[in-house]
Amino acid sequence: MATEKENAVSDQDMIKFVVQEEMKKTTEEDQDVESRKRNIIYRAPEKKMDSVSDRKASDLDFVKDLLDGVFSIDLHEQDVEKMYRLGRFSEDKARPLLVAFKNYEQKEQIMANLRKLRIVSIEKFRGISISHDYHPKEREERKRLLAEAKEEHQANANESDQLENYKFLVVGRGQRRRVIKLKRSSVTG
Repeated sequence: MATEKENAVSDQDMIKFVVQEEMKKTTEEDQDVESRKRNIIYRAPEKKMDSVSDRKASDLDFVKDLLDGVFSIDLHEQDVEKMYRLGRFSEDKARPLLVAFKNYEQKEQIMANLRKLRIVSIEKFRGISISHDYHPKEREERKRLLAEAKEEHQANANESDQLENYKFLVVGRGQRRRVIKLKRSSVTG
């Protein structure tokens, strides 16, 4: 009889432990999502320099020039909490640049005016892209939503309605997230 009670207590302890671990993991994920809210990822050229400090200074100058020239934002060094390239340095490939702002409002001001990046007249800023820094689970969910929307389009499309003629975007947050389909404008020239 005593062994059944001991087993019951150990099962109860095990359940408590599992629940605590899940709550801890959820809290860590929430903290990670929160910390990424002020981050932006730039697809920007990377200077090929031997010195890491020279590359970092070059990246900061590029970001300052971009924000000033395209978004009319005067960025100071103290406005940036952290800035670094993602991945290992390679001579033949530019790594994404992560910039974490101290103020969420600065990031939102940039993201709200991304259309300015598409119509920029300054040559060195053409081909630059800026995106949110999503948690890995959210990135996977966005990929899944896009893949489902593309599959659904192909299943319902006729021959003249090619997938390449459309751009699929995930909009909204949380439960309100959905995929919209935009017709690409045909380039004549």
